[in-house]
Amino acid sequence: MDDPNDTKTAAHEHTPLQSVLDLIEVALDGQDSVDLKTVVEAFGNRAFGPVMVLCGLCMMTPLGAIPGIPPAFGVIVMVFALQLLFRRRTPWMPEVLRKVKIPAKKLFAVQAKLRPVLAKIDGIIRPRMSWAVTGPAQVIVSLVAIILSLTFFLLGLIPFGVVAPAAIVLLLGLGITARDGLLILIGLSLSLGVFIGAAMLLIKLISQGTGVI
Repeated sequence: MDDPNDTKTAAHEHTPLQSVLDLIEVALDGQDSVDLKTVVEAFGNRAFGPVMVLCGLCMMTPLGAIPGIPPAFGVIVMVFALQLLFRRRTPWMPEVLRKVKIPAKKLFAVQAKLRPVLAKIDGIIRPRMSWAVTGPAQVIVSLVAIILSLTFFLLGLIPFGVVAPAAIVLLLGLGITARDGLLILIGLSLSLGVFIGAAMLLIKLISQGTGVI
């Protein structure tokens, strides 16, 4: 008899983006909204990559403009990146994320627009360059994801300011889920530009606060 977990894992690896949307629909279960903790729990033990994909996707849509959502997703990315860094096998999420709700109407509207695009992307990603997904590379990915999650708090103050770091989190999550090392390398390369941009914004805010020009 086939193991249901193996079937779910295969789906995540071959159609990682569409699988994320499918599992969110399952988590909704006909309700008007769903909390983030329930969504995360729907991914099971292999949630690390898919959750990063989820966070990246949401932050790149109008959902990312909802007050409080960017910091909440920043916390999620940070929590999962830390667990990935320390190689925790069973994902853990703070209970406070049950208070962060995703409206079903907005979610379905986003899905309708994204699914055709995601299907095309799923068709071109595949397992490759495994050395960039495991071992020392996993440590680097985890650390970069943690730093990116911190930028969500700062860039979240600007309308759609988190789109750039969210895109990189999406790439890293896709790389982990589909075991595609090429996506990991692209994400790591792009992260440098985001770090520089966030640092410049932080310096500007500090300068304005202290009256230094």
